[in-house]
Amino acid sequence: MKLQVKIEAKTSYIHFWNYFSKAIIIQENKNLYPLIIVESEEKVKIYKKIFLFLSQDLREIQNEADLIELFFDNSWISIISQEKLREINEYELFKKRVIEIKKWENYNINEIIGKLTSFGYNFSEYGTKWSYKKQGDILSLVNISGTKEYTISFWWEYIEEIIERERKDFNGQIIAGKKQEKESIFFGKNEILKEEKGKNILEIFREKEIFIILDWLEFYEKYDFIIANFEYFASFDIVGAAKIKRKDLEIFDVHIQDVEELKKILFQRKSYIFTKNEKLIQNFIDYNNIDNCFITASNSSFLKSFWTKDVNYICDDIILKTFIKRRIRKSIAKDLDLLLKINSGDFVVHIDHGIGIFNGLVSKELGGITKEYIEILYKNDDKLFVPTTEIERISKYVWGENPKLTGLGTKEWKTSLEKAEKDIEHIAEELLSVYASRKIEKWFSFEINTAKIQAFQSHFPYIYTADQQKAIDDVLEDMETNKNMDRLLVGDVGFWKTEVAFNALYNSFLNKKQALLISPLVVLAYEHYQKALERFGPFGLKIGILTRLETPKKVSETLKKIASWELDIIVWTHKVLSEKIEYKNLGLIVIDEEHKFGVEDKEKIKKMRINIDCLSLSATPIPRSLNMALSGIRDISLLREAPHGRKDIKTTVSKFDEWIIERACKKEFERGGQVFFVHNRVENIESMKNILQKIIGDKKIVITHGQLQWEQLENRILAFKRKEYDVLLSTTVIENGIDFSNVNTIFINECQSFGLSQIHQLRGRVGRSEREGYCYLFYKKENLSDDTIKRLKTIVKYSYLGSWFELAVKDLEIRGGGDILGIRQSGQATEIGINLFLELLEDKIEQLKQNWPYIKKDKGDISIDLNISALIPDTYFNGEIDKINFYREIETIRDKEELNGVMEEFKSINPDFSPETENLFNILKCKILAKKLKIIAIKRVGIHYEIQFQSHITVEELKNFLQLDKEVIFHIVSIDKIRTLKKDFWNDREFLDYLLKMFDPWEEIKVPKKIKLKH
Repeated sequence: MKLQVKIEAKTSYIHFWNYFSKAIIIQENKNLYPLIIVESEEKVKIYKKIFLFLSQDLREIQNEADLIELFFDNSWISIISQEKLREINEYELFKKRVIEIKKWENYNINEIIGKLTSFGYNFSEYGTKWSYKKQGDILSLVNISGTKEYTISFWWEYIEEIIERERKDFNGQIIAGKKQEKESIFFGKNEILKEEKGKNILEIFREKEIFIILDWLEFYEKYDFIIANFEYFASFDIVGAAKIKRKDLEIFDVHIQDVEELKKILFQRKSYIFTKNEKLIQNFIDYNNIDNCFITASNSSFLKSFWTKDVNYICDDIILKTFIKRRIRKSIAKDLDLLLKINSGDFVVHIDHGIGIFNGLVSKELGGITKEYIEILYKNDDKLFVPTTEIERISKYVWGENPKLTGLGTKEWKTSLEKAEKDIEHIAEELLSVYASRKIEKWFSFEINTAKIQAFQSHFPYIYTADQQKAIDDVLEDMETNKNMDRLLVGDVGFWKTEVAFNALYNSFLNKKQALLISPLVVLAYEHYQKALERFGPFGLKIGILTRLETPKKVSETLKKIASWELDIIVWTHKVLSEKIEYKNLGLIVIDEEHKFGVEDKEKIKKMRINIDCLSLSATPIPRSLNMALSGIRDISLLREAPHGRKDIKTTVSKFDEWIIERACKKEFERGGQVFFVHNRVENIESMKNILQKIIGDKKIVITHGQLQWEQLENRILAFKRKEYDVLLSTTVIENGIDFSNVNTIFINECQSFGLSQIHQLRGRVGRSEREGYCYLFYKKENLSDDTIKRLKTIVKYSYLGSWFELAVKDLEIRGGGDILGIRQSGQATEIGINLFLELLEDKIEQLKQNWPYIKKDKGDISIDLNISALIPDTYFNGEIDKINFYREIETIRDKEELNGVMEEFKSINPDFSPETENLFNILKCKILAKKLKIIAIKRVGIHYEIQFQSHITVEELKNFLQLDKEVIFHIVSIDKIRTLKKDFWNDREFLDYLLKMFDPWEEIKVPKKIKLKH
C-alpha cells in the first residue's frame, strides 16, 4: 500500500483532498520527522485516528513544553493545530513561566522547587533531563534538553554559588567539560528564549532542521512567514509564492452511487479495500470474479476512499453508502432535518429541555440491561441522557453560530416555547389567509395519457433518478386533481429540475392548455427556450419567447399568436407580469428561481397562481417559498440524488495565481474542454482578458457581460457553445441555467465579494457531464473578513453533489437568519431554532386547517420505557456520526413494512445481527403500531405494565383496543390508562412480544407462554 510520493522541500502539492491519502504519504516520508500544522483541533483528531490505523506514532503538541521539547528532539512525526500554535507561540507567554535567580539574593529553596514543578520539572535521583534533585542545601537541575546541569548552593536562604556544567551523556551522570560560575540564570520551559526576547517560537525554529508540513492553512497569518523564512517545509495547499515549486499528485475522491459503478472501478485498477464488512465484500468480489483486490479489516470512521491513476483505495464511506439505500420520508420537515448531519459539538434542540450541545453516544448498563443514550450538555455543565429510541425529540439547532444554552430544571425553555407559539399562531393565520382561496376554488382536472407521457420520457437521453421520477409522478398527480397545483421543486444545480417541468408542460399540451415558463433573467430565458425547442421538437409543440430584448414588432406578433392559440408554450421573463396578456386557454405556469424576482413581481405571481396550476423550481433551499412548503401550505418535491455519472466538483481556494490558471487550463484543453472565467467587473474586464491571454497563449477568449446588446451577447454565447472560443470571460450573467457540457473548469475571481449561494450556483455551471469538474476561487487576501474566511472554507467543505441544503444552513449560521419566513420577522425562531420553529408552525397550520383542538407538538409521540437491552453495536458502523444519523433515519420511519425492509437490509450487511439490535427494531416497530392505536406511553409501574393513551381517546376506541387483547390480561385504570401484572410474563421482552402480536396479529413473533388466562 504505497503511493510512492517523495515529499520535497519548498513544494506545494495540489489535488490532494483526502486525509487518508495525506497520512499515507506522510508515513512514507517519516524519515523527515515532520511537524504537521493543521487548521483545527478537529483535524488533529482525524490525523491521530488515521495514524493509529497505520500503526504509526504521532505526537500531538499540546502546550509550550511539548513545543520546546520538539526543539531538542524532532525524531517523531508531530502535529499541532494553528489555534494551538497561535496560543503558545508568543514570547510573552513564555516570559511568565521563567524564574531568574542571582547570587547573594534571598530565596526560599522550597518555593523554587514548587515553581520548577509547575513548569514541568520532575524529581530524579539520577539527573535525567528536565529534572531536579535536592540534597541538603544544594539544589541540582538538568535542563530541558539534558545538555546542561546546574548546581545551586544555599547558605541559609541566600544563594552562595551557581555552577553550570556541560553534559556529554544526556541521560547519565557522566559530566565533562569546564565548570562555569554564573552570576544569574533563567529556569523554566522557555530557557532557550532567554537570549531571544521579542522573537516568537517560529522565528527560533527556522534555525533548526525541522521539516514543516502545512495542511490547509491558507488563512493562517504565519503562513507567509514560514514560506519566506523556512528551508524545510512543504504544503498540502495550492498557495504560496510563485518561486515555490508546484506538483499535481492527481489523487481524487471516489464518487460511487451504486453497486454497478463500484464493480466497474474495481475491474479498472488494482484496489485496496478497508472495511469492517469483510465477508460482504469478499462475497461480492468472488461472485463477480474480480481479481487484484486486497481486503484489510478496519473499524476506523476516518478512512475515506480515494483513487490514483493506478490504484483504488476503497473504504466504508463508499461501501456503506453503496450497499445501504436511503429511504424516502413523507414529512418534509423531518426529511430536511435528516439532511442536517449532527456531529459531536453541534448545538441541538430537545423539544422538552431546550438548546444544548451534542456530546456523543454513551452506553449505560443497569441490572444487566444495556441501553444507548445521546448525551447533551446544558448550561452550568448539566447533562441530559436521551434514549436513542427517543432521538426524534432532538433536532439540529440552526439560526446563528452561538446560541444561548438552556438551563435544565428552569422555566427558561417553557417561556421560550410559549413566546414562539404565540408568534407561530399569528404567522400560521397570515399564511393560511393568503393561500386559503387556492384550496377552496375548483380547478380544471388534467387527464393523464400514460402512453404518450411514457413516449415523451423515453426521448430523454438520460436515466431518471428515483427522486426525479417521484417528482414527475407527484406533479402529474397534482395536475390530475380538481385543485390547482402549487408545488415547489427543490434540487441542487444541475439536478434536472427543468426536465421535471417539461413533463408538466407536455401534459398541459396534451390537455389542450397553454403554458408559461417564467424566468427572472433574460439569459436564462433564452437558455430555457433553446432547451424547449430541442426537447419538444419531435412532439409538435409550438414555442415562443418574449423578453425586453425582443423588438416591438416581434412582441406584437407573439402576443397575437398567444391570443389566437398559435403557441403552446411561452418562455418569458418578468415582462409577462407587466403586460396585459390575452390567453386563449392558460393552464399551467412554471416559475424558475422565484426568489430572484422583486417584491412587486412576487405579489403579481401570487395572484396569478390562485386559479391556475403552478410549479416553482428552486436551487435555493430556504427561500420564503420553501418555508411555506414546510408549513404544509405548498406541496414540495426534493431532488437529492445526483444524476447518474455526475461527480463532485473539485473546489480550490487560492490567492490569484497565474501558475494555477496555466496548469488548470492546460489540463482542460488537453481533454478537449473549455473554460469559464468569472470576473464580475465590467470596467476592467478587458485588462483581465490581456492577463489571461498572456497565460494561455494562442487560445481564444471571448467576453460577455450584461452591458452588451442582447444580440451581441447571444451571438458570443452561441459562438462559445459552438466551440469557436476556448475561454468565456464573463460577469455573473452565466450564473443561472446556462448548460455547457463541454465546460468543466471554472475560475471565480475576487470570490470574497460573492455569497455562498452565488458561488454554489456558479460552481454548478461545470461538472454537468460525466467528466470531473474543477472550480478555482481566487481572492485578495488583504480584504478577507472573518465571515468571508468562514464562507470560503464552507464552500470547499460542501463541494459534494447535493450539498445545497447544508450550504444554505451554514450561510444562515454565518450571516444570521434575517427575515427567513418572508412575512414578518420572528425573533422566537432564534430562541428555539428554525427546525423546531417550522415543525411547530406545520402543526399549527394543520390544526387551523382541520379545525381540531390544538395539541402541543409531541415529537416522537410514543415513549416505551421497558428493561430491554436495545442498541446497535459500534462495530456495525463506520463511526459515531454514521451511527447517530442511522438512528435518526430509522426513528423517522412511520411504516412497519419499510422498517422491516431496512432491518432485513441491515441484517444482510451484518450477518452477526445481535439480539440487542433486534430488540431495538422491535421497539421501533411497536411504536409504529402503537401510534395508530393512540398510545403515548408503554412502561413499567411498580408491579404492573402500563399503557397510556392520548387524553382525547373515546370510550369506543378504548373498547376496540381491549378486543385486541385475546388473552384478556389488561384491566382498566381510567379512560386513558390500562394495566396488567408483570408476573404474568417472564420478562419485559416477552411483554413486548405480546404487544407486537396483539397490535398486529400477522406479525411473526412468538406469543409468550407464561400468560395466565383471566376469566
